[in-house]
Amino acid sequence: MGYAEKNLAPGETILFRAHYHWLVYRTGLLLLLLSCLVGAGSFYAHRTNADSGVAGPTSFLALGFLLLAGGALAWRRIRVAADVFVVTNHRVIRKVGLLAREIQQAPLDKIQDITIEQGLLGRLLDYGTVVLETAAEHGSLVFPLIAHPESFRNQLWGQGPRPGAPAPASAPPASQARERLAELEKLRQAGLVTEAEYAARRKAIVESI
Repeated sequence: MGYAEKNLAPGETILFRAHYHWLVYRTGLLLLLLSCLVGAGSFYAHRTNADSGVAGPTSFLALGFLLLAGGALAWRRIRVAADVFVVTNHRVIRKVGLLAREIQQAPLDKIQDITIEQGLLGRLLDYGTVVLETAAEHGSLVFPLIAHPESFRNQLWGQGPRPGAPAPASAPPASQARERLAELEKLRQAGLVTEAEYAARRKAIVESI
């Protein structure tokens, strides 16, 4: 069971999980590519001129790049698994860090604005940084290198009031107006209000619906 599941309030459910884009592994992937290129060069040198003394050192260099790539990819995978970006029906949760944790939360009704920062490559590969401006104490929440950032933003908009949109004005329920009319009718029948007062109050109640 993950961090978010352990900390859900009664009646709270997870609706969306944001994930890092695969570019978060770019360092390990670059080292892996270098290992393949150097390994291919070592193989070529061994096949074409085995006595040149190039094949041996380059093969060790390729192995070194391979070990570095494996370490970088494994460490990044552990960090990715530790970070949590979750939208529930009540709030948005951001937890990053493995040993030293940074945990931020904001109720959905406190989110004031949502910004997606994307360059040209981000638009092509569908990733970006999502910034939530909130009315909470910590201010903004930043979600870097998120895959499918538009889906993340749309999910947030679908769960709470649209950022920047005014709250709709509340109108008196029709049932409340009927109760007030019934009480006014009882007062008229009991002789506690005059006909003029009754007519004026009834008109005001009807106009408020």
